[in-house]
Amino acid sequence: MMKKLLYLLGLLIVLVPFATAQSLDTTQWPPNTDFQDEIHYWSADGFLTEALPSNASSLVVDSLTILSGGDQVTEDVTVGGLAAKKSASPYFNVADELFFVWPDYPVIDVLVQYFANSESPRNIGFLLGQLGNTHGAGGFPFEGVTDQYQWRLFRVDNSGGWAGDQVDPSVAGSQFAGVNGGTIRLEQTSGLIIRAIAFGPEGIFGEPEEINSTGSVEFNPDDYANVAEWDINKGVTSGLDVLREAGGDQEIIESDGIGPAGDKRKAIRPAFDDGTGGAKDIYVNWQILDEWFGPTSQPSTKVKVVAEYYDDPALAGTVFGPEVYVTVGDALAFFPEAKRTTLAGSGKWMEAVWYVSDVKFKGVNVPTQAAARFTFTGPVYVSRLRLGVIRTSGVYENIDPIPDAYPFDPDPYGNYAELDINSGLKDGLDMGNNGGDQQWIQTDNIGPAGDKRTAVRPALDQGAAPFDRFMNFAILDERFGPNAQPNAKIKVAVDFFDDEALAGEAFGPEVYQSDVLGTVQFRFFPADQRFTLEGTNTWRTVAWIIDDMNFTGVNVSPQGAARFWFSDACAVYISRVRYAVIRPVGVNAGVDRLADITAINEPVSVDDWELH
Repeated sequence: MMKKLLYLLGLLIVLVPFATAQSLDTTQWPPNTDFQDEIHYWSADGFLTEALPSNASSLVVDSLTILSGGDQVTEDVTVGGLAAKKSASPYFNVADELFFVWPDYPVIDVLVQYFANSESPRNIGFLLGQLGNTHGAGGFPFEGVTDQYQWRLFRVDNSGGWAGDQVDPSVAGSQFAGVNGGTIRLEQTSGLIIRAIAFGPEGIFGEPEEINSTGSVEFNPDDYANVAEWDINKGVTSGLDVLREAGGDQEIIESDGIGPAGDKRKAIRPAFDDGTGGAKDIYVNWQILDEWFGPTSQPSTKVKVVAEYYDDPALAGTVFGPEVYVTVGDALAFFPEAKRTTLAGSGKWMEAVWYVSDVKFKGVNVPTQAAARFTFTGPVYVSRLRLGVIRTSGVYENIDPIPDAYPFDPDPYGNYAELDINSGLKDGLDMGNNGGDQQWIQTDNIGPAGDKRTAVRPALDQGAAPFDRFMNFAILDERFGPNAQPNAKIKVAVDFFDDEALAGEAFGPEVYQSDVLGTVQFRFFPADQRFTLEGTNTWRTVAWIIDDMNFTGVNVSPQGAARFWFSDACAVYISRVRYAVIRPVGVNAGVDRLADITAINEPVSVDDWELH
């Protein structure tokens, strides 16, 4: 309590009664907020400061800062006409300059004002404390899609005094007594839009049942389709058709025999200067037929758009893709130009995939419904367009409506990488950074007589950080292609010394990144599929398969796969690491460069599995 008492002595406390508001209002604090106790907050445009009553105690302080960078990136956005922060990463980290008061409170209430849209995560978690003394709590739900700002109150366990307890000021990133520069970190927040956040002791804002809304727009998505298709080459108009109009700037040209030899198609392109209206026709629109996805009154939704286009060598460098659409509040929103597709000039029919968020199906310059209007910098031919809706409820909740789309040519890239610490081979793969909580130690002469090797192990209790139970490996020179490619299926094989002194200890892949319906998020490899050492005193090989890998990596650059986890005493030595990507298409479709090694989690019978 001493820290809190010292803090209170420096503050002027005004004790004037406050009459609570009679209704929940997102422009005001929750009506039962007690402004005479500790409240630390942040709000976009400072609207909560303006909403403070005149009798609020000086314990109510605008002391929170929203961090950004690394794996906790935020973006300034305007949604529903109001300023907010959007989490563009798995973590939303909040620093409190007055962090030292929180260890005295066994429960911390975290009040969040968020935009309840289709992008809102269904559940989030919290991480309290600094490295070496952390406490995580998960399963805090967001419910309903209302296309409005709502308050949400989360009651977070701090019984160990983790939040605000700066155990070791020398630990990097713990200046505000948390991790990565913050005080309390919200987790699994990708896509979450936050307009305000506040910390306080239990009950300071009222009770969760007084604040948390579970409302949603009245709509049953199961009464409607979740995917539509237009294919002019095959004559398909299943809920979707290209808009044909004379005049204006959306005229199209329809042509036969487009594409390379052996794959000639009927297709359309923007008319450009070949139109009849005198305008430069750079736009193309596809209209949704017969309320295929439901009425325009339904909640906004994320849509997946897949186009098949001719990657004409004469148009290399041309850019096309979604441009403008109607979003919440009937406002116009613009798809980021940087996310449109640039033609490479391969001379093939290619697929392009885009995810567009918060779409209302009112369309722009269409007579019925539409998703997003397209813009083109050149006369690119399109033969097929598919439009899928990512539902947030019903039988298709969080189901990819177009799972077979594959907008990537893997043939220019490799499907194998190897790091051999013993020989010094670095074939597209190297050790990750040696620091923080993923420190490693390299040692010579490891292994049994007759097979001594140079190898690395996690530093564990010999490292500089509070714990060093992780190791990472860096993918070099985009060996497998850019991060923007679809999720990859990868087999990871590790040669390790099965030391008898470590029998019973375990290691294996842990956290990695994956593209989940257009948003790159953290995924965790199942803990029950890690390998437990048996103590044979031999060099052995173990392998795992991960089906949905994005190569952004976790705390490793320039690229990475899964970070490795090691149990408390698992100082196991590793001499060799190999990655094999198993492609679904291209010249190496189905090829497994590590086919001679059966992974622990390959779908085979137990009798067929063998550790090498």
